[in-house]
Amino acid sequence: MSDSQLPSGETTPYAPPGTVDVQPQPTTVDYNNPVYHQNQYLIRRKFFKIFGASFHIYDMNGNLAFFSKQKAFKLKEDIRVFGDQAMTSELLCIKARGVIDLGMTYDVIDSTTQQVIGSLRRKGLKSIIRDSWVINDVNDQEFGTIQEESGALAILRRFLGGPLVQMLAPQKYNGYVGAVPVLEFTQNRNPFIQKIQLDYEPDVNGLLDRRLGIAAAALLCAVEGRQN
Repeated sequence: MSDSQLPSGETTPYAPPGTVDVQPQPTTVDYNNPVYHQNQYLIRRKFFKIFGASFHIYDMNGNLAFFSKQKAFKLKEDIRVFGDQAMTSELLCIKARGVIDLGMTYDVIDSTTQQVIGSLRRKGLKSIIRDSWVINDVNDQEFGTIQEESGALAILRRFLGGPLVQMLAPQKYNGYVGAVPVLEFTQNRNPFIQKIQLDYEPDVNGLLDRRLGIAAAALLCAVEGRQN
């Protein structure tokens, strides 16, 4: 698929489909585009960011696949995912249902269709010790989980914290649909540059909508990043 040309001269892998309608149409992302279906992504967060937060998400070849921006000064968490750093093609919207608390639910919306894909809910009390999330479908029915791998290491991070713990025991999360593994998040050992490897290799049967995985990556960087 050919890249569409942006006004700024950048290119983006998200090209609008052909249409005979002469009226301007909103850009529609082809979910079959290979950029959504890489086996691995690397998420990098800007460390020194005063207002809001931003994340670059790269594909396996080091190309920018997504750019995520967290809106500042929002009582309700509001994170957007774009197909380019110029933020001309909004792909996903991740919005909290209420004011931030320990057990918040975040709706994941496909910005190109305005349809809810599902939601991600943080297990509040359980996440105080060990980070744990629930993956819900469009009817708020739980069908998957994302959980920090080691409870013992999670306790070390909570009570000791600091760069040394991060270097010795970086965070790792495992995602499941039912009891079947579908993804892994692994944080790098550098405490000053936050990088997270998103690996879909376990999802051999394509059980998880990749858009929910990308949204989960943005949330883990934004929400969990504040407590570590």
